[in-house]
Amino acid sequence: MTLSKRNLPRLFFWLWLLVLVTPSAKSKQALLAGEERKLLNSLRITPATAWIEAHNFAGKLPNEKTVNLKDYRGRFILLNFWATWCSPCLKEMPDFEKAYQQMGQEKLIVLAVGMGENTKKISKFAEKYGFTFPMVADPKMEITNLYGVKNIPVTYLIDPEGVVLGRALGIRDWANPELLAFIKSKLK
Repeated sequence: MTLSKRNLPRLFFWLWLLVLVTPSAKSKQALLAGEERKLLNSLRITPATAWIEAHNFAGKLPNEKTVNLKDYRGRFILLNFWATWCSPCLKEMPDFEKAYQQMGQEKLIVLAVGMGENTKKISKFAEKYGFTFPMVADPKMEITNLYGVKNIPVTYLIDPEGVVLGRALGIRDWANPELLAFIKSKLK
């Protein structure tokens, strides 16, 4: 690979960013106790190994209202990436709805980001299946790229302070009583 004069500033930027970010990531440990890590692993959720703040973003709900991830601070968030054409995504969504209804939106937010989907399509989808949790359109996949999502469904567990606690790739039982107890334990 040859390095052109045009790419040199880009390379220096990424090296600078790596130097800047790496020490801070290593200096803070993940906020999970050993038993919490074991629980998440037993539920096939990969626990975070370092303190990572969730990236904020803005997106449109089906009613065209713009929301930010930080709007939901103070509540536990299940940030799910999905698409209307994804069969595994559809299989786990009833569990998201059940957890959302059981915990209540004051405590738990299921925020489903529709990869490549527009608000109209998401609205029809939610109405067809009776989902009431917030769904955000990501037609240009900007949010998807911000989180580095390549495969779906994928869900991030974000605590009330906005820290990523874990990630699950694939279908999970989001209404599992053990998981809901874990979520409740993280609420203050």
